[in-house]
Amino acid sequence: MIRLIAEGLVAINASRRMLTFRSDWRQGFNISIPGLWRSFFAAVMVLPLIALIILGRSHAGFETDFGRFIPGYVLSWLIFPLAAALACRVTGARAGFVPWVIVHNWAVVWLYGLQALLWMLFTAQLINRDILALAFQLYMYLRILVHWRIAYATLGLPTITSALAAAVPIIAGEILVVALYTLGVPEPASGG
Repeated sequence: MIRLIAEGLVAINASRRMLTFRSDWRQGFNISIPGLWRSFFAAVMVLPLIALIILGRSHAGFETDFGRFIPGYVLSWLIFPLAAALACRVTGARAGFVPWVIVHNWAVVWLYGLQALLWMLFTAQLINRDILALAFQLYMYLRILVHWRIAYATLGLPTITSALAAAVPIIAGEILVVALYTLGVPEPASGG
């Protein structure tokens, strides 16, 4: 378990280097099939951040029914690799599938962390509702850029093609949210 946590911390740091356009970012990732499966440990590592997000939302007056939230959270981690596989098949970047999923899984920890930070600032009354709403509007654009950067860095595709590939999992995730909302399941915190 300690090795898994250490691998996760190294990969999260490597994803920070990738997101900040450093050239040495690849060294921190285990780009193998076992590394692919272990990258889903990121879903466990973000649980404290999810707790902070839920507490912040609760403080703001939003309710979260955990019996309905959990399926949405689990599905959000499953939909990405399925949609990424489709995008890799369509773009011909099949060799990039494993690195894309691994880097994505570890990099979304930063997105959950940003959301948790915003909710903590709101809870501490360092920002008001208007600033929080603006920050989350900007967050949605940042989230798209992060997904684009991950796809570009891992798939080896041209800029526009990687943007289109990155859009497939984002759209699939949004379809999932709409489907869950239609079924009465609350929206999961969007990190991935």
